[in-house]
Amino acid sequence: MIFFVFSYNRGPHLKNCIESIEICAPSHRITVFDDASDDPETQQILDEIEIRHEVRRRDDKGSSNQHGALYTNMQRAIESVEEDCLIGFLQDDTQMVRKIDEQDIRFMEDYFETFPSSGFLAPVFQKKITRQRTLDRFVFRPERGVYVCEHRSRKQVAGVYYSDISITRSDRLRKGNWKFLSGEFENEQQAKASFLEMGYLPAPFVMWLPNPPAYRNKKKNITFKLAEIINQAGFYPFNIMDSETTEELRKHSTEHAPIAEDYLTVAVEGLKKPWIYDPLRRYRLLRKLAKLESFMRSLSRAKNA
Repeated sequence: MIFFVFSYNRGPHLKNCIESIEICAPSHRITVFDDASDDPETQQILDEIEIRHEVRRRDDKGSSNQHGALYTNMQRAIESVEEDCLIGFLQDDTQMVRKIDEQDIRFMEDYFETFPSSGFLAPVFQKKITRQRTLDRFVFRPERGVYVCEHRSRKQVAGVYYSDISITRSDRLRKGNWKFLSGEFENEQQAKASFLEMGYLPAPFVMWLPNPPAYRNKKKNITFKLAEIINQAGFYPFNIMDSETTEELRKHSTEHAPIAEDYLTVAVEGLKKPWIYDPLRRYRLLRKLAKLESFMRSLSRAKNA
């Protein structure tokens, strides 16, 4: 299995992600695609990683998209693979949280072999802050051995057919003439036209780190900056699950998809639960202030146009 990790200006998070793969999947290949990080700490960490693993850098930023060159790099990643194999897409603010073994690899290999129309598997836990939606939307399909997301909203969403954090097969994407598009929703629509719904693993092994600082869209408004301060955005790595907890996860009832807070612990004490992944998510007042600020900015732009 090859793990591709996509990086931009979050050095400690990237280091943690790589070290978690080294601990949890030591025999598997790792390649980092960096989106022209200009942070000195991140550059130093990339140099240290490059001693052990392949690091591919991009010097030409040339993208105004808030995801930078993420999808360009994801395309470069799949085009670099000549053999037929499992591929794991991770980002610097994610982490492997338990060791994977032959049982996990065999399940994923068998899944893609048994279901030739499958494109992606999601290796992540669900979030407690969206627990009720998780209970409503995620349904276990025993014939496939995975959960699927039955999203009934008319809003544009990703996560039903595609996710940036996912497992796939190189040959499956090649045979489907897959080309990464410029947004997660656009890739969701592409996957919907090509593949089965994405399967969510019943025993996940990856999770986003909670409460990370935002680097990608560096033009943070005042409310967003305030929200990061109030919620103490920072670096909160997970402890690696022990064998007992891993076995408990594998044997859990499939009635409900596994929630991160039920199995994972963070290495830094005092982080408020439920964990959040967007600083505006916890407090409604902050979301209202963000909308008001956005409205005032749009008025100002219209006035100056």
